[in-house]
Amino acid sequence: MTDRGRVVGTLVNAAHPTEPLQTATIQIGLQVTRISPADKGSFHLEGVPTGTQTVQISSPGFNTYSAPVVVRKDETTELSVIGLTSQTGL
Repeated sequence: MTDRGRVVGTLVNAAHPTEPLQTATIQIGLQVTRISPADKGSFHLEGVPTGTQTVQISSPGFNTYSAPVVVRKDETTELSVIGLTSQTGL
């Protein structure tokens, strides 16, 4: 059995950092979650395999975000606040 951890974070509009994203898809390996307006930009991914993974975040109207993340066994990796930039630059 593969060791697992948890990844959490908050998504905002980079141009307006106090404005949480309304919808987004977050993927790390085979783990996928989606947020809705009720989530206020917060996401949680459980059961993520340990080691260096790539997180990919997409939201309509925003550029896709991609970055490495290190996941440790039985620990929560906090990605803090991630600002996505608008595709239109506004």
